[in-house]
Amino acid sequence: MSHKNNIHVLSRAVIIHDNHLLLAYDPRKEPKHYYEFNVPFYYLPGGHIEFNESAQEAVVREIYEETGFDSNIERFLGIFEHSWNFPGDEVCCHTHEINLIFKVNLKAVNGLISISQKEEHVALQWLPLREIDSIDFRPEPLKMLLSNWLHAARSEAFESAMRRTKA
Repeated sequence: MSHKNNIHVLSRAVIIHDNHLLLAYDPRKEPKHYYEFNVPFYYLPGGHIEFNESAQEAVVREIYEETGFDSNIERFLGIFEHSWNFPGDEVCCHTHEINLIFKVNLKAVNGLISISQKEEHVALQWLPLREIDSIDFRPEPLKMLLSNWLHAARSEAFESAMRRTKA
């Protein structure tokens, strides 16, 4: 099985401050992992879980790598499974993800500070929560799930956007 056909497991962070959500995007002029060529979009910060690393350790490590700030996990929100197949996705390292999503707080961050870019392929931007429905945020089904998960007192949620191919 090729690397592209493997299922990738990632930890992602929902970081909210002053009714703004911290989102990631690829700032490169020629991105290497867009779902579609030259179509910029936002996504939750975070990344791959490494071998022998817990999902919690991964999200804290990834947030540090992407922001330069230490963080702490407030709570687990849910699991979201997603795959895609768009023209141009052959440049992507994978097309099937399982995302473990956590509500995370940045330590020592007061206000909506600008977060300088730490990695070539990841830039971060605070966006008002009220605007999330109007931006290209992917995967699209996660928009509604995030709202549901954030407003639940306790969340043990799993959601799959995969289409069933077998009865």
